[in-house]
Amino acid sequence: MEIPLRNTSLWLRAAAWLVIALAVLAGISLVYHSYSLLQAAPLRDWSSPIVRLLLLVAANLVFTAILVSMALLFLWGRMSGALPELRGWHLQRPESEFVASDEQPGYTLENYLEQEAKIFAELDALMQHSWPDASEGAYCRYQKESICNPAKHFDHNWNRSWIQRAENPIGGALLLHGLSDCPYSLKAIGERLHAEGYTVVWLRVPGHGTCPCALANVSWLDWTAAVRVAARSLKEMLPKGVPMVLGGYSNGGALSVHYALSALEDDSLPRVDAISLFSPMLGVNPLARITRLHHTVGLISNNPKAGWSNVDAEIDPFKYSSWPMNGNFQAWMMTKSIRRKLERLKKLGRMKDYPPVLAMQSVVDSTVMAEKLITVLFDRLESAESELFLFDINREEWLTNLINRSFEAPMRSKLERTDLPFRLSVLTNARSDSPEVCIQSRDGHRWSEQTTGMRWPEGIASLSHVAVPFPLDDPVYGRAQGDFEEKLHLGELSLLSEPSALMIASSLFLRCRHNPFYQFMEDYVVDWYSKVCPPSFQRSE
Repeated sequence: MEIPLRNTSLWLRAAAWLVIALAVLAGISLVYHSYSLLQAAPLRDWSSPIVRLLLLVAANLVFTAILVSMALLFLWGRMSGALPELRGWHLQRPESEFVASDEQPGYTLENYLEQEAKIFAELDALMQHSWPDASEGAYCRYQKESICNPAKHFDHNWNRSWIQRAENPIGGALLLHGLSDCPYSLKAIGERLHAEGYTVVWLRVPGHGTCPCALANVSWLDWTAAVRVAARSLKEMLPKGVPMVLGGYSNGGALSVHYALSALEDDSLPRVDAISLFSPMLGVNPLARITRLHHTVGLISNNPKAGWSNVDAEIDPFKYSSWPMNGNFQAWMMTKSIRRKLERLKKLGRMKDYPPVLAMQSVVDSTVMAEKLITVLFDRLESAESELFLFDINREEWLTNLINRSFEAPMRSKLERTDLPFRLSVLTNARSDSPEVCIQSRDGHRWSEQTTGMRWPEGIASLSHVAVPFPLDDPVYGRAQGDFEEKLHLGELSLLSEPSALMIASSLFLRCRHNPFYQFMEDYVVDWYSKVCPPSFQRSE
């Protein structure tokens, strides 16, 4: 998942300077008129100037609020007007998408998959009959013959939900992808869990895997309802006493945390025995809440582009490249609901029943606020088996003045305490003069160090939000393993230009999109699952 607030941030910064200027002018005006009023007022009668002063303050506040609102709307409209023209996939979507009201008694994952088949049939119809003229060029996921078409890469369309059953399951795993993403993001870890003996469900969350317009019209309540449907059905697939675990990437991490909290409050929901999180979205840019105004801006400006943060060429077969404002707002609403649930259950003393959590997180993350993972979730956990695993930056000496280390202050202040209620592990350089990495772990007051035999690959300074769940040899986001013409290697795409000349984000060339330590991480997650809920595991209700 990637929440691109870059365009949003530009106009908000401009608006902020305008607001400051207006506030300064209003303040000067208020001081001047207040002084004039008090000078002209008779000293024996203070009631009249005080009332007039209060009215003047109120009038100034109202006037400033109107000016600020008008400035925001104007700047928003101007910024959105500069975006490229919207295509069919920004304006149309399959009409049969699952919504929260579809979650009725008796509605199962099988019903969800049947509904999903109808959704993708509608998407195919749109591609064939409504969007052919909009699909220009060789790189477009909505063009049947394009290398970006998901069907070009695998026998199964990983934009859709998928189930792999185990004959004699040792557990069940529900895997939840990120925002603008699809089940493909957790393909590798899910296939490993299935090989270990898990029945695995990859859920396509509503609004995803089809077209960006679907994300522009979805609600976070639709997401949570779909997760409940999948969790109930997965539990029914498992023999009695077999553990059920969750794995969530980005927004899927938030959905995993939310579901486990909901299961503590609702006895009709099956409990979860362990949760693994990959770049979990538990803290987003606070500016995301402002994007709820996109409907108002679009209505006033009569410009549908007001509902979009950016409009890019759709070259990624498994992620949306264009980003609707609604995605930002729903993400913020999701995290807000999680915070409220955590606070409520903590006060009630129920967090002792919350399942153990293992989170895999890059210390630098431009999509989510990594420190919120600690303050929002980990500081409230009470399971001694919970662990925060951080991928540090490459700390070789030659990179010292090339890396922005502003991320360190908020993270260090949260992790240098002596009373951490969880285990902390950090993958970091063994020495400053070497790319070799080690694992430094802290359990209580004790630190330990483990050699790994791994090293930072040449040319990689850090992981990223999007890199964590993808292996080095991933055919889409990993290192190229053959002819580019045969496979789409977005992990190594290179194209030189002025950024403004391209219909794809410059981050596509700079951002690390695969995890060079993935195999180590995968083994770590599987081993952790086997420790906290082994095959003979029996939950104490």
